[in-house]
Amino acid sequence: MIHASLVCQGCSGTLYAVATKDGAASLPTWKVDHDHTPPACPLRPLLPLEGTAAHIQELPHAEHVLTQPA
Repeated sequence: MIHASLVCQGCSGTLYAVATKDGAASLPTWKVDHDHTPPACPLRPLLPLEGTAAHIQELPHAEHVLTQPA
């Protein structure tokens, strides 16, 4: 599964998100990162966001990295 467009709060760059789900797992495993990592993004140390969660906003540091939905 590929998530809709996401934007980094630190640099306004585009992020990609990919979720995979193992047949036995109840929650997907996410990976969120810059499409093209800008060298000056202040949030670069927090990326990629990775983990298992029901929603992408539940990943560690997501509240600091992802822009809020419109």
